[in-house]
Amino acid sequence: MALRREDLTPEQLELQRALDRSWAEVQVGLADPEFRAYLDESIRRLDAKEPAPLLTREEFLAQTKALDG
Repeated sequence: MALRREDLTPEQLELQRALDRSWAEVQVGLADPEFRAYLDESIRRLDAKEPAPLLTREEFLAQTKALDG
């Protein structure tokens, strides 16, 4: 694992830049009281639901649409 950006490959550097942009956008959203309240309420609703059934790898894949096709 690279500790400095100079040590990253071009692909790793582009991924890190994308992660940095994502992190910055999330921080803006979390600072918005209305958006934060929406997220908190969404989490409360999810926590109140029954736990999702456990799926095997095959069951999960059967329910998941392929991203490449």
